[in-house]
Amino acid sequence: MDVTQTGANAQAGSTKANVAQTNLASNFDDFLTLLTTQLTNQDPLNPTDSTEFTNQLVNFTNVEQSIATNQNLESLIQLQQVAQQNSQAATMIDYLGKKVGSDLNIAGLKDGNASWDIDLGANAASATYDIYDKDGNKVYTETNEDGASAGEQTFTWDGKKTNGTTAPDGAYYLVVTATTAGGNDVSVTNKFEGIATSVESEDGVPVLKVNGVSLGLQHITSVRTADSDTSA
Repeated sequence: MDVTQTGANAQAGSTKANVAQTNLASNFDDFLTLLTTQLTNQDPLNPTDSTEFTNQLVNFTNVEQSIATNQNLESLIQLQQVAQQNSQAATMIDYLGKKVGSDLNIAGLKDGNASWDIDLGANAASATYDIYDKDGNKVYTETNEDGASAGEQTFTWDGKKTNGTTAPDGAYYLVVTATTAGGNDVSVTNKFEGIATSVESEDGVPVLKVNGVSLGLQHITSVRTADSDTSA
């Protein structure tokens, strides 16, 4: 089981409040330099009015307090995000070894084989199957002018792209466009199911690995034991 710390990314990098604090410190140094220079070179018989400098110092203090408040708020938000991610990861751990279902139009390509379970709402006179990689690039398209029957069916792909090259293993998405003889669109629903094998972190977000595919908790529609047909 591979569980990566989900809060790592939340702590990385400089926050906006930290950047503002750095800029304020630099501006305050410049202000003190100007103040010192002006006081050093002022006319002893006609000294500079200190009211303006006092007001600016007060403004700097107010800004510094606001930045400190923002830093505290950002820290609280980060802690809340980490707690939420850890809670999701803990929930996913309970899914390991079980059959997990999703309504995503996704499948994992491995060893030249990928398959999608789809359900057509009506008989289609024409059906087009477009496959996209995780970056949204269309890698394969196929049109069945003979149509497709209504109901559950499986579309399989051997991993060969339209240009004849072989696609690498990974997650791919199937988009089915089907129309009736009268030209109306046919509704298409998707079903994905497989055994959950690990919980991992991708970009700081916990995901469940199912048949090599990454599923977020929000995309999981059913969970059941491997030898049971009762979903939860």
